[in-house]
Amino acid sequence: MESCNAYESRCMSDVMGHTLRPGEFRLTKRAVEFCHITSEHKILDLGCGMGASIGFLYRNYNIKAVGIDPSEKLLGIARENCPSARFLSGTGDFLPFENESFDFVLAECTLSLMNDIDKTLREVRRVLKSGGWFAITDVYAKKPDEAETLQSSPVVSCMRGLHDLEKLQKNLTDLGFHICILEDCSNLLKELMVKIIFQFGSMDVFWNKAAGSQTCETGTLFQQKIKQCKPGYFLLICRKDEYHG
Repeated sequence: MESCNAYESRCMSDVMGHTLRPGEFRLTKRAVEFCHITSEHKILDLGCGMGASIGFLYRNYNIKAVGIDPSEKLLGIARENCPSARFLSGTGDFLPFENESFDFVLAECTLSLMNDIDKTLREVRRVLKSGGWFAITDVYAKKPDEAETLQSSPVVSCMRGLHDLEKLQKNLTDLGFHICILEDCSNLLKELMVKIIFQFGSMDVFWNKAAGSQTCETGTLFQQKIKQCKPGYFLLICRKDEYHG
């Protein structure tokens, strides 16, 4: 079955805006301020989409960040929105940067989209300086055993890659990251779902439109599988251990 990128769908941006994620910039602000990021630091936005976070960082903190994303359609919008920023086409499992290039890597509802999360985490560690920060906001499954049923879905969305939080934490610590913050932010996901239901009538209708389905099967089945996983939302901030081998 041919896959479809829900993030390129008009209905996705209509309900989420250019951030394409729950909470808009609330967790972006929290992460930047917790890590004391300034304009002197080098920042990478992993999965930058339409450049919403890069624009926010520049407007509010005078921070210039680099964005990377595999969608040429979204990158085209990002370049129009932030003409002075640098945007590259690419994926997290092969970052086109030198070792220790960045002080801060931001992955906002994008780590769950990576083709190879383990390799992406290794790449993030490689491009981060010693003591550098990695901030993740993303979706997770409160019933992770059910999440495997989503991985074969043709709908390209963060919901397809719901995290197992225990596994993610272990992978990060094994790579030499020290976890500083792990917060449940599921209220932001609930807020978004209420907004979607108000606008579209149901989550089924929303996913059918986002998936571009000609029938109701794809989006409806996708939503059924999501419900079985009991999705939540989290903020995780970790730091690269200076002394890890």
